[in-house]
Order: sequence, then C-alpha cells, then structure tokens
Amino acid sequence: MDQEVDWEKVNRGKVRYGFALELYKQGKMLKPSEIGKIEAFVGYVMNGVDEDSPPDRPTVKKPYMDKEQCKKVLETEQEGTQRFVEAMVHLDMDGLKQEDSDKVLKALADGKITMDNLQASLDKIHEIRKSYK
Repeated sequence: MDQEVDWEKVNRGKVRYGFALELYKQGKMLKPSEIGKIEAFVGYVMNGVDEDSPPDRPTVKKPYMDKEQCKKVLETEQEGTQRFVEAMVHLDMDGLKQEDSDKVLKALADGKITMDNLQASLDKIHEIRKSYK
C-alpha cells in the first residue's frame, strides 16, 4: 500500500485536464488530432522552452510516456487508437538524440504520425538511430 506518488504524472494530468476542459467548453470533440495538440501544450507548460530553442519549438526534456506506461497502453488499448500509436513511437524512440526525439514528438503531437503511417514512421526512427553508429 505504500506506493510513492509520481507527482510529475499527477501534475501533467492536472494540466492535461485543464486543456481538455477548455476544448470541451468550446464544443469540440477529443479527436486524436486534438489530443496530440493537448499533449504538445502539456509538454510546453511542464517543460518550458530552452533559451537556445526557437520560440515556436518547445524543447521536450523527456517523452511524456515512459517504458512502463507504454507497455500498459499496449496491453490495454486497441490496436489502431492514437494512444496505441503514441506508445509504439515512444518505445521506439529509445536511444534517439534529444534533437531527434523532439522532432518525433512534435510530429506525433501535430498528428503527423497515425496508424496509417506508423510502420513507415517507426522505420524512419530506426534509420535515424542506425545513422548514429
């Protein structure tokens, strides 16, 4: 029963809730493209922007889904959902340099990585990681 509270996860959830609530108030549906936008905002709110980064590109310090979260999503989500796609991408991003991780996360948040192009996206991530050697 003595589990440590993951305060970062709790706080991210609160920020995510705030953005989702505003979307709901505007009468919009929570579609995968909207969820990606919310995650981009959550990343910006939680991580800010590095001073060396261009103002329109938030720097994400780390993926918002760790390996354990990804595994849980893959076990519980139906294949093809955006959450499933996000988990697959996050698992495959392991080993990417920060700059490349940021690009992948931005593409994911912008809704550019979908189930339709997931395999091509994972192949591209593999090629990027392979180019480091």
